Amino acid sequence: MARTMRDRLTTAAAQLEAAGHPDSAAAVTAVLAPGGWTLLREADAPFTTNLPLTMRESLRDALKKAADQRNVTLTAVVTEGHRKVLDGKWIPPESGRVVRRGQSAVDDPRAVLNVTVQDSLRQQLRDNLHGLSEQLGYKLTEGGIAVAYLRHYFRAELKKLLPEKKTTAE
Repeated sequence: MARTMRDRLTTAAAQLEAAGHPDSAAAVTAVLAPGGWTLLREADAPFTTNLPLTMRESLRDALKKAADQRNVTLTAVVTEGHRKVLDGKWIPPESGRVVRRGQSAVDDPRAVLNVTVQDSLRQQLRDNLHGLSEQLGYKLTEGGIAVAYLRHYFRAELKKLLPEKKTTAE
């Protein structure tokens, strides 16, 4: 079973201490303390706001598990997706409904996945949505782009974690 990030950092702090690096060990231990993550924020860090993403519960849970397996945050992946869209390095596909075999809305209710993205980056994307939608010929939304990029980034993991898609031949 994979060790948690807390376990790995605790081990790293102990190894740093044993290797004669007490200041580095103390820094890692300080971050592990309750509220210690706030020490990582820069004094002039950019403002971020919550971006709620609505999706099926099975997809939300699979994305969380995939992010944990890769040791990345969903916020970092969404931020990367926003930047790639703005830089023209990734084009979001036209959204469509995905039906999962044997699952109904009752079996797989809608859920919200919350990520935080820099306000300035969100605004840049929103400012470009209309033009990009016209260029591609289909409507884009900030949330739709975020979910599509999460699906793109974790596509290999999602194939293993999500139920099989229903085909039109059935």
